[in-house]
Amino acid sequence: MEKRTLLAVVLALGVWLLWSYFFVRPHEQSQEQAPEQLERVEQAAETPPTREAARPAALTAISVKGAFREETVSIATGKYTAVLSNRGAVIKSFKYNARGTELVVENSGFEAKGVFDFPLHLSENEFLQGGALDEAMWGLGGVTDGEVRFVAAVTLQGVPVRVEKTYRFLKDADYFTVSFRIQNAGNRSVVLPGGAVIFSASDFLGPAMDFDNTYNQVHGIYSVNGSFEKSSKGGGFFSKAGIVKKENGVIQWVGMMSRYFLLIMIPEDFTGTGVISDNRPGAGFRAGMYLPLDELKAGDTLSRNFKVYAGEKNKEKLRAVSESVIDAADVSKWIEPIRDFLLWALLKINILFGNFGWSLVVFSIITKVILLPLTQKSTESMKKLQALNPQITELREKYKEKPEILNKKIMDLYKKNKVNPASGCLPLLLQMPFFFALYSALINAIDLWQAPFVLWIRDLSLPDTIFKISGFNVNVLPIIMTGTTYLQQRMTTGEAVGQQQKMLMFMPLIFIVIFWNMPSGLVLYWIMQNALQMLHQIYINRRGKIKNAE
Repeated sequence: MEKRTLLAVVLALGVWLLWSYFFVRPHEQSQEQAPEQLERVEQAAETPPTREAARPAALTAISVKGAFREETVSIATGKYTAVLSNRGAVIKSFKYNARGTELVVENSGFEAKGVFDFPLHLSENEFLQGGALDEAMWGLGGVTDGEVRFVAAVTLQGVPVRVEKTYRFLKDADYFTVSFRIQNAGNRSVVLPGGAVIFSASDFLGPAMDFDNTYNQVHGIYSVNGSFEKSSKGGGFFSKAGIVKKENGVIQWVGMMSRYFLLIMIPEDFTGTGVISDNRPGAGFRAGMYLPLDELKAGDTLSRNFKVYAGEKNKEKLRAVSESVIDAADVSKWIEPIRDFLLWALLKINILFGNFGWSLVVFSIITKVILLPLTQKSTESMKKLQALNPQITELREKYKEKPEILNKKIMDLYKKNKVNPASGCLPLLLQMPFFFALYSALINAIDLWQAPFVLWIRDLSLPDTIFKISGFNVNVLPIIMTGTTYLQQRMTTGEAVGQQQKMLMFMPLIFIVIFWNMPSGLVLYWIMQNALQMLHQIYINRRGKIKNAE
C-alpha cells in the first residue's frame, strides 16, 4: 500500500514537471483564452486591425530641430547607471548596480531593439512595426541633475505636434520616472489613427544569457483587472503561431519579465483600458497599454507620468514602489515562506563555505538530521511490512477473485500488527515542500544564478550539461541520481518480488525523465537525500545484526 501512495506522489510530481518542460517551452507557451475579452489578429503586422482602416495614417512627416547627430547622456544613482541616447529618446545601457548586471541586451537572438525605449505608439501597427519617432534624432530639451528631457517636433496629418519624453532618476529609489507630453501646436484638431495612444516599456530584458535554455524565459507582463498575466510566444503545443493578444479591462501596469529581473511601467493617477502584447514568433516581447484618445484639439496637451521599476523579483522592493506590482515577483504564496527560509539558510551556510554547492550539501544533511526520527519510524514500519509479505501473498492467492474481501483482510492484518502502510511515504512527503521551495529558489533567485559547485558543474541554476548530441543535452547528475535512487530502494525493500520488483525498476526511470533537465542544484539535493538514506539504512542493518548476534 505504501508503494502505491509513493507512486502516486511521484506520478503527481512527474506530471507537473513534465507538463512544465514539454508544454511550457521558452517563448512558445500556450495561452489561456477568454472569448469575451480576447481578440486575435492573425499576422497583425501585415494586416492592421479593422478599426484603424477608416482612420488617417500616423506620422506623415517628421522634423526635429537642432538634432543632426546622436548624442548620449550618462546618469548615475545609487541604484542604476544609465546611458541615454537622443536616437529614439531611449536608454542604451542600464546597469543594475546592486548586482553589477547590465539589463539591456543588444543581441538577444530575437528581433528586439536592444534598448529600453519606452515608446509612444499612435496605432497598433506602429506598436508592431515601429513608428517614425523610434529612430528619429530627438532634441535634448534639457539635462539637469538626474533628469533628461527629449523633444521632437512632428507633423501629424499636416498639424504640428510637439512630443516630449522626460526621464527622472531619483538618488536612492528603486524606481525612476518616465513622463510624456503631447501638445497640439496647430490651429486644428488631430484624429489619432487607432483612437488611442499605446505606452510600453521595452521588448526585451536582460541579463544576457542562453535564451534557448528552458529556464531563461522572457515574457511581456501586465495586470488586467487586478490579475497578473504573462504573455507568451505563439507556436506552442496548444497555440497558433503569429498571433497578437489583446484584452480589455483595467490595466494597472505593463512591462517585461526575465528570469531574475522586472521592468514595469506603473501609471501615476490613471489606468489603461486595454492591453496588447506581441506574441509573434521571432519578435520581441513587448506589452503595451491603451489610453483612449480619439482627438487632440488645437492647443490641447496630453500629459502622462509613469513610475518605472527596474530590478530584481523582490517583493519588498516591489512593495516600496506600488502594492499593485507585488504579484509580478511570480512566487507562489504557499511555497514562499519555505523558499525564503531556504534561501536565508543557504546564504548563512555559504558564509562559512563560500560555495553554494557545498552549502547545499550541508543543508541536505541538516534537513536529514531534522527528519531522522520520522525516517527511523518509517524504516521500522517498512521492516514490519516486509515481514508481513508472506501472509499478504497468501491472502492475495486465497481471495484473488474477491478484491473487496482481500482489501479488508489486508487492512485487518495491518491493524492487528500495528502497521501503518502509508508511514513509509511520510519522510518523502515532508521532503516535498523543501523540494518545491528549492526548485523555486533555483528558478527565480538571482543569488543562485551562475553559482558553481565542482568540476563540470558550473551553474547550479541550470542542468549540468557536459555536451550536446543533435541538440540533446547530455547531463551527468540525473544519471547518478537514478543510480542512487535504485540502490536506495533496493536497500530499503530488500529482495523485492512481483509488483514491488517491477516498481523498483520503473520508478528510477520515472525519476530520470523528470529530473533530466532540472537545475543541477535540485538534482544534487536529491542525490544527497538518497546517499544519506543509504547510509542510514546501512547503520540500521548493522545494528540489527549486532542485536541478533546478542
